[in-house]
Amino acid sequence: MVSAKNFWKNLKQNTENCFEMKAWQRQIREKRKAEDLDADMFGQWWKGLNISIESASVEKISYQQASEVITKYEWLGNMGTTEESFGLICDSVIVGVVCFGRTAGTSAASAVFGESAGINVMTLCRGACVHYAPEHSASFLISSACKQLAQEGTNGFISYADPQAGEIGTVYQACGWIYTGVTSPTEKFITPDGEVKDARLVSAYTRDRRNGTLTYKRTRKEQKELMLESGHEFFTGHAKHRYVGVYGTSASHTRKLRKQVLYSSLPYPKRVKSQERESDNQSEGQGQFLQPAPPLI
Repeated sequence: MVSAKNFWKNLKQNTENCFEMKAWQRQIREKRKAEDLDADMFGQWWKGLNISIESASVEKISYQQASEVITKYEWLGNMGTTEESFGLICDSVIVGVVCFGRTAGTSAASAVFGESAGINVMTLCRGACVHYAPEHSASFLISSACKQLAQEGTNGFISYADPQAGEIGTVYQACGWIYTGVTSPTEKFITPDGEVKDARLVSAYTRDRRNGTLTYKRTRKEQKELMLESGHEFFTGHAKHRYVGVYGTSASHTRKLRKQVLYSSLPYPKRVKSQERESDNQSEGQGQFLQPAPPLI
């Protein structure tokens, strides 16, 4: 079993200079492209499709359809707390996926708009695009999906960018989301097979309602003790950049909702050119130095 101590030791060694590293998710895309991992017996089949942002549509897709992209292209490799999934469709092919789930922590929604606001909030918990997706796919997909959810009554969205994965949240900046600074470190756990997960998932494991029947129900403490006994190890994670997206049913509704956000809007963290290389490409993970993040708020 990989211990939490060794996991973070290895991570630190691999990301000692994380301000220079490419985002892990970008590395995944480049690796799949370089090794032609998406080709089949007919070769690079996508080259015969009409893959353009002008012809693209954003539609709700199934958990399984989303998983086929997320497990290959999202650096965490799992679906997290996904409840709703949207796909970017080009010529009947899914070239991007964004997933939404429960808000991070019991007070996350009220922390954005306040206890009495009554505004539904979801977390953008997973997202990825294939290497042959058109330019600007991610921001187009996120904005379109959030607008659709806004029409269904969800108007606030929270997402996080992980500095240790080379992320600063470039796509959320492109969508005009509010940057609120960095979070306090949260509890994580590592499974016996080495997979790292958020400790908020422990609460989801306290009951089993598969097939419509409540098989068991435990307290969080009881569930955590069972997990410790089975070889799971808990530890404190690290701070992440936090962004808030606000979408109303109209432009005036959006402006009204943005005024209700309790977090202060801070300047976006930006990549700056390294001494060793320069790039005009400002997509996430170009391998440039990052400016220091603001203090915890």
